[in-house]
Amino acid sequence: MKTLKLFLPLFALLILFSCKKNSSTPTTATATITATVDGTSQTYNVGAAGHLTSGTGTNDLAIVGLSSAGTGGNSLIIDINTSSPIVAGTYLGSTSQVDFSYTTSGGAIYQVDNSNSASNATVVITSITSTTVKGTFSGKLVLIYGSGPATSTFTNGAFNLAIK
Repeated sequence: MKTLKLFLPLFALLILFSCKKNSSTPTTATATITATVDGTSQTYNVGAAGHLTSGTGTNDLAIVGLSSAGTGGNSLIIDINTSSPIVAGTYLGSTSQVDFSYTTSGGAIYQVDNSNSASNATVVITSITSTTVKGTFSGKLVLIYGSGPATSTFTNGAFNLAIK
């Protein structure tokens, strides 16, 4: 009986640790876009996604997101367009590789304006696969429609998105 008392806990531990966990949930990218806009932290996680298209002579990655559902949120669109495949690396608005647009809930629209030296944008893709894209961004956009400050500055921008 004493032997049974010793082996019973060992047997229970053997069964407990030999069980294999079955995870059928696939790992996916969390849809996040964050940035500091004119000194205020913002997130654009509603509908956040990357859209990648490739064609003859043109490759395009659109990064999109809203700060909230409905009509009360700000929207963000960053578009990278090149003749080469989009890979990890740095893309600049000054070379017309990046179009960056920000629309406020009040209807003001800000964009990169390459003809304006006060305007710029940088996107750094740190990793990209057929299913995910991750990176950082920053920029100074100019008001092109509506009322508001003449510029809007984005710093500390980051994205981690599924490609759809």
